[in-house]
Amino acid sequence: MSSERKIKVNHDNTITYEMEKSRIRTMMQYYRESRRLEKENTDLMDQIKTIKDSYIRQRAEMENYLKAKERELNYAIKSSNKEMIKSLLPFIDSLDSANMSEEQRSFLAPLRDQLRKILSSYGLNQINAKGQKFDPYLHEALAVTDQGENGIVYEEIQKGYKLNDEVLRTSKVIVGKR
Repeated sequence: MSSERKIKVNHDNTITYEMEKSRIRTMMQYYRESRRLEKENTDLMDQIKTIKDSYIRQRAEMENYLKAKERELNYAIKSSNKEMIKSLLPFIDSLDSANMSEEQRSFLAPLRDQLRKILSSYGLNQINAKGQKFDPYLHEALAVTDQGENGIVYEEIQKGYKLNDEVLRTSKVIVGKR
């Protein structure tokens, strides 16, 4: 009897042992598969992050490009009349400096003012020079005088103009220097 029991016990141990081995193999397969899926998930997340970063960068570049093109277009629109307005400046100068009778002046002054108003709606502005500090970007010194304050525009010979904050023509001036 004892030998039957021993065989039975050994047989049960063998089955238990084989079942445990099978369970461990299955768990190891699940573990390996889990590790493989985790690595694949990490790789895919890295790819998604790379693609997302690339997308964001390209979108920012496109937005910057569109803004630059818009600024360029706005500048072109603002300056489209530059040459035409520049060619009208001698005419305005002539109206300003004409020696006219009182009757002619009363007739031409409103026309000159109307022309200036129209041109100012396109961005033309007169540069104020007389009594201002000399600025080489806005003024061109034709002469220096010992009258007036040092570095201050004493007299304006020819008016200067800006078109949309860009100097179209500098003011021709005489500057005081002591």
